[in-house]
Amino acid sequence: MAPQKCNVSSNSHVDNEVRAVGFGLLLDMTCSLTCHQMVVQIVERLVEKDKTASARRSRYFGDSYLHRLKHRVLQSVLILEPSLTVDECTKLKTWLCDSLLGDSHQPSVRYQQEWLLVRILHHHPQLRSTIWDVFSKAAEKRVGSLCSFISVVYQLVRILSHDQESFLDKSLQEILPWTMGQNFNIRLYAQVKGYNQLIEKYKVVQTSLDVSLQQSNALKNVAKLTEDFYFSVFHPVQHFSLQTIFTDLPRLANITNEEWIPLSIFKSKAHLPSLMAVPLENKDQTLSQFKTPAWILKSSGGLDEEEDCIKTVHDNVQKKIIPWRSMVSEYNMSQSTSRANRALSEGLVVVASLIDKLPNLGGLSRTCEVFGVDEYVIGSLKYIEDKQFQSLSVTAEKWINILEVKPHLLPEYLKNMKRNGYKVVGAEQTSNSVSLVNMVFPVKSILLLGNEKGGIPANLLPLLDVCVEVPQHGVVRSLNVHVTGAIFIWEYFKQHKLSSCTRTHDSHELVHRRAAYRSEASVNVGRVQYRLLAREASGYYRDELYPNLSAAMVFFRRHELLLLSWKEEVAVRQVLEEMKVLFEQNQKDV
Repeated sequence: MAPQKCNVSSNSHVDNEVRAVGFGLLLDMTCSLTCHQMVVQIVERLVEKDKTASARRSRYFGDSYLHRLKHRVLQSVLILEPSLTVDECTKLKTWLCDSLLGDSHQPSVRYQQEWLLVRILHHHPQLRSTIWDVFSKAAEKRVGSLCSFISVVYQLVRILSHDQESFLDKSLQEILPWTMGQNFNIRLYAQVKGYNQLIEKYKVVQTSLDVSLQQSNALKNVAKLTEDFYFSVFHPVQHFSLQTIFTDLPRLANITNEEWIPLSIFKSKAHLPSLMAVPLENKDQTLSQFKTPAWILKSSGGLDEEEDCIKTVHDNVQKKIIPWRSMVSEYNMSQSTSRANRALSEGLVVVASLIDKLPNLGGLSRTCEVFGVDEYVIGSLKYIEDKQFQSLSVTAEKWINILEVKPHLLPEYLKNMKRNGYKVVGAEQTSNSVSLVNMVFPVKSILLLGNEKGGIPANLLPLLDVCVEVPQHGVVRSLNVHVTGAIFIWEYFKQHKLSSCTRTHDSHELVHRRAAYRSEASVNVGRVQYRLLAREASGYYRDELYPNLSAAMVFFRRHELLLLSWKEEVAVRQVLEEMKVLFEQNQKDV
């Protein structure tokens, strides 16, 4: 299988050229003893930057800003590691262990952390004994991190010479107890990696593990683990090269190809020193022949067991009706309503579950109601009871379909809607986004709006059919999410509904229908309130307190008695006449 080509956009290509030149300068510094102190300071700054970013937000999605920051920090530290002393590597080891203990990382970050830790322990034997203390800490602090430390020990045993039998004995002593642990992943890692370490004198234990690994429910997972490039062909020493760090590993870890730096760029732009600690290319191309592991594809949203095709790399880096509301169960996508249960009318669905600020959610609900959005999805139905929401919605939530979908359930919700024929449109600026001017919305469209600060998370980008952005000419890089949503909704409305909404101002049928509609709706808020409102309105009409057009419109809009935006005085007078008759009838009942 030929090595995969790395196709990147022109902007990414320029960015990669700048990065390649920077890495070339770092490699040049490692070749000079006079620059050693500067190298140490650079490493310290990089580590501090990673700590600061992680302190603000420990959890992050694939291809997000924090993911790419941590990925690049580790790439830089990896190429500088050979020039560091044992004291400086001790500090690095502490940082790596603390990071693995505390956080669950994206694959590209975790691979590099483990690789860097293996290299430090390999180059500095006096630090190897300290790794066993981490096993005890992992059991207490975050037991899942043991998978990483078992992998580190496994990789280290592979590259140590045969005279390091004492380290092998100690590794088996630490790993074997976990082969019988309760956690499945840790037990699997311990069994598979412990099995590979056993030699002839441990034949009895080896046979026992062999029987355990043949259990039917473990066979598939054992095969996945042993076929992973990281455990099958990757070698921490032999594959230490710019090719692995900047091309092969990013590809296999499924990070966006904007992060890949092809060797051609290093050769043409970086001005690499003739003697450097990091080779340019690998001696063999075994890593280039491997595909991204299935577990990474599945965790990043690029693999769906119900789909026939597997995407190995993703390029996108973030009316008055009787209202009904429904909630999505965490265990299924069934819908339950309190007043009605009906199928969607195959129109626009606006998903705002990622939005945090209630005024934005309230304003969007008003926009959805005005333009007849089929369904409005928010993170919690409790939001609509808040005064901040209601101050912008002005009761629009009473006349639209509202669905609750928690942010963490969005992947499953979007997949379910895609299976029902919907196309997911993301309002986001990405490397592959198209202009709203050129966007033709499918009839069955889902508009996904991002968070006010973070936009659309990177884990949802692979689920989008298209990313669309609003063309801009100003300096500020983005619009308010409510404004963005309104622009998108209007564009959909203009393409699919505007032609059917032409209003004839002299239509008596429309006047009667709207008046009756409001009358029916008012019963829902209480007959007594409606009668009082009718009496008040009739009094204003008789006394001519609102004799002009604009004042009359203000009054009726304020009391929700006029839905249409009438532009001619004659039309308003027709509505007033119809309403007067209705008011007088209701006054007789008071």
